[in-house]
Amino acid sequence: MLEYQNSSITFKENKYVAKLPWKPDHPELPTNEYIARRRTQNVIDRLAKDPDMLNLYDKIIKEQEMKDFIEKVPITEIDREHGRIHYIPHHPVKKDSNTTPIRIVYDCSCHGNPDLPSLNDCLSSAPPILNKLTSILTRFRLGKYGITTDIEKAFLQVRLDNDDRDATRFFWLSDSTDPTSELIMYRFKVVLFWSNVFAVYFKTQHY
Repeated sequence: MLEYQNSSITFKENKYVAKLPWKPDHPELPTNEYIARRRTQNVIDRLAKDPDMLNLYDKIIKEQEMKDFIEKVPITEIDREHGRIHYIPHHPVKKDSNTTPIRIVYDCSCHGNPDLPSLNDCLSSAPPILNKLTSILTRFRLGKYGITTDIEKAFLQVRLDNDDRDATRFFWLSDSTDPTSELIMYRFKVVLFWSNVFAVYFKTQHY
């Protein structure tokens, strides 16, 4: 764990940058392009039955792009042959909330077939070493004043190393007003909440 922290986490331009914690002997990661494309189309077909939900789903993705959490894969890099390239399916999960009735879940545990590994299968995991909640609450009560704050999208503030971004590609509509429009490729520029790298990174940090 300490080795990963020292070799794979850096601080650049006021941002932490993390590499994916690849297992040294992990099996070859498949692209999963076919299943990711198929599952994305299934999601679009379901959402198209409720245009408001489709628009909201698209709005979330556009907001992620605007905030620089994701980016469109440059045309010059779509068909590149070197490095790891992997596509992640995603789907909506409904929430009991008036402001955010759905959230998007990215399936980093997706298997193209039972014999092929998922992205998470190829990444190391780690036991929790975060400070205990009881200790945090006890220290909070020691002082005369207590201050709390909420960092917006805190889990999306850790940048993903450039060399690993193509392992986090996904598909979405080029035009959300037309469910039959072409699918385009995006990729993450930040650590995914649903991947093992998120768990490993935050388990190496002490608060």
